[in-house]
Amino acid sequence: MDAGNTRTKWARYAHGAWQEQDWTPTAQPQLKAQWADMNAPARIIVSNVAGTAIQLAIDNAATQRWGVLPLYIRPLRTQCGVNNAYSETERLGSDRWAALIAAHHLHPERDLLVVQAGTAVTIDTLSAQGHFRGGMIVPGLRLMLDTLARNTAGLALQDGEIHDFPCNTADAMMSGAANAIAGAVERGFRQLAARPLCLISGGDADILLPLLTIPVQKTDRLVLEGLLRIALEN
Repeated sequence: MDAGNTRTKWARYAHGAWQEQDWTPTAQPQLKAQWADMNAPARIIVSNVAGTAIQLAIDNAATQRWGVLPLYIRPLRTQCGVNNAYSETERLGSDRWAALIAAHHLHPERDLLVVQAGTAVTIDTLSAQGHFRGGMIVPGLRLMLDTLARNTAGLALQDGEIHDFPCNTADAMMSGAANAIAGAVERGFRQLAARPLCLISGGDADILLPLLTIPVQKTDRLVLEGLLRIALEN
């Protein structure tokens, strides 16, 4: 399970393959209904960056439905072939840690830029040897647009499109926010001497992909893939 600020994604893995998968709003989770017809899992492993309320909801749904208490991962100094250079190891988001582990497993011996485009956008650097060097966090599209609308008198929140030369305010806001994120990703790429492969996942990945001019690959379920690697190692 990947409990993010906006969505909580889950998937079941059995017999060497992904099975059922779905998501629920983190603010109003519907896990009991989604799990009503599913058999009990052997284990439930969770990345949660959304706080205690969703953890309680996950715990209640899992224990009441199956009597299984979920395991919540925490970043470690070393795990699954990835070394963590964060100055305070456990301050790294568990979703970032799981994504880095998945990226290293999917593309071993390859320098990687790992981007998760969600409520916040994380841009993390991983060496071919599995060394996490560090990364950036920038506001996601919705956060940028909401901030502009809330803190300026003349910029209302509207649906806009991305254009090279926006000719209305909604398109100007959307184009500016999307290009700001794309620019941060490409700057992270240019900071590396060896040109890496960029892996991008998250709800806004499809919006950002056409704006990127670097080697990039969309990768679904990146956090869930990392959680699977952690579960299999343990």
